[in-house]
Amino acid sequence: MRIFKLAGAVCAAFALAAGAAKAETFSFVAVGDTAYNPPADYAVYEALIGRINRAKPAFTIHVGDTWGAEPCTEDQHRKILDWFAKYDHPVVYTPGDNEWADCRKAEVLEAYHRYMGGKATPEDLQLLLPLRGLDAGMTSAGYDDPIGSLNLIRKVFFSQARSVGGRTMPLVRQPDVSPTFKETSENTRWEKGGVVFATVSVPGSSNGFLIADEARAAEAVARNRANVDWIKSTFAEAKAKNAKAVVIALQAGMFLDADGGDFTNKALNGGREGPFHWIVLAIRDLGGQFGKPVLLINGDFHDFVVDRPFMVSQGEAKPPLYANITRLQVYGAPELKAVKVGVDTETPWVFSFEPLYN
Repeated sequence: MRIFKLAGAVCAAFALAAGAAKAETFSFVAVGDTAYNPPADYAVYEALIGRINRAKPAFTIHVGDTWGAEPCTEDQHRKILDWFAKYDHPVVYTPGDNEWADCRKAEVLEAYHRYMGGKATPEDLQLLLPLRGLDAGMTSAGYDDPIGSLNLIRKVFFSQARSVGGRTMPLVRQPDVSPTFKETSENTRWEKGGVVFATVSVPGSSNGFLIADEARAAEAVARNRANVDWIKSTFAEAKAKNAKAVVIALQAGMFLDADGGDFTNKALNGGREGPFHWIVLAIRDLGGQFGKPVLLINGDFHDFVVDRPFMVSQGEAKPPLYANITRLQVYGAPELKAVKVGVDTETPWVFSFEPLYN
């Protein structure tokens, strides 16, 4: 009788061990470029949030552009915070260019809305036309304190080491672990189920690099030094913890449908030595060295894409380089849709993708 009890105990122990060793499977949602056309988009966006809530993700990642062309005021940012509260789970947000890098003066926005609605006045055209072309590119005319808006974002969304959303979760912010970079609280990191997740502050509109404004140029240099350090730190963390995969989320669409030569599979937006070069180089080289699945998530281009833009062929005799890095580009207005990402670290590919919409 004792033999049978011992055998049963051994079997139970093995069962517990097997259960502990089994990787956690879960899902999260990626979304971006939402509610560009208020108030018409609000009902659609609210319905999308309801659909996301019904999918019961562990969390949602919003890759920026929370509005189209609105004033970059604290009140506007807090309205977005209220929208995030409609998600019944944690939301991790990384800012888009519309929320700060592209901030325009109120009179410019009003003229732009009338122009887009086919109701522009001669005065509107007189205001808008000088903001385009060579001369406009050499000035900051029409902009409304983008750096101030970035600081507002940090105050409203990142003053605490937690996500936003109807339910929150702890995050690690870059200044919490890297005193050299005290400003970039929007660079965050967290872990779930053996996967390391990170957001990186990379907006569209040339990643904030402008030659027309010395203060903005200095901000872009400092922020992107921090970004590269955060990417390095993220892969170091993943290696130290023997993570099964890494996810990096940012706003900018960094790739174009053109040949990237021997650098990447697709051409870089802005060119090989352009504003996204060092971000792509860091993800490419460190992701390649990591060797396990890496997922890059971006918005900005308003088109659903799953591809491998980093992958470089070595010919038929050798496996391609950087084939372990997949890119998910999310939908965007006017297609207010989201993507559910399944995570199963017991599979070689780890990530799967399912569109979500009503």
